[in-house]
Amino acid sequence: MSGAQSPSFWSEVAAWRADGVGMRRRLRSVALLAVVLGAADLAVARLVPHNAAYDHHRSAGWAALSIGVFLFVAALSLVPSRLLATGCGLQAGGTLGNLLWALDHHLVVSNSFVLRGSDSGVAFTLGDVFVLVGILVIVAGSIRMTIRHRHRLPQSTVAVRLYRRLAVACRR
Repeated sequence: MSGAQSPSFWSEVAAWRADGVGMRRRLRSVALLAVVLGAADLAVARLVPHNAAYDHHRSAGWAALSIGVFLFVAALSLVPSRLLATGCGLQAGGTLGNLLWALDHHLVVSNSFVLRGSDSGVAFTLGDVFVLVGILVIVAGSIRMTIRHRHRLPQSTVAVRLYRRLAVACRR
């Protein structure tokens, strides 16, 4: 290698390869997890009987938003964290299962499971569970990354500067 690149360049490259796993590998992991979990959701939806009264009707906007979720988790999985990539795979898998089912059934998602309370209940799919668990894992991964890289966070944000300015103005 030529000496043209500074050591800081290589430290930045290494920072984007957390845990020895590169971006391509994380993207492949997210895609594989999404396909497997989406297929599991579709299999459960086909095998478990469901009541049409619990179906959720979706719109074209929901379908577009679901595609936006895929793009978001693909971008988020580039952050160097296996935990974050796992959450992205869970999120994408649940979204994929619900989206494919809805597209195949005229934008209607059939809920395979119902938890009933005394006078009401909650209907959901396995994909919904994957989405919720994915959100929790993404939050945990984001917190972990923030703590791990807190030295890179700005020391002064707009809110902090505004607070300081207001505090000084109030003392006058």
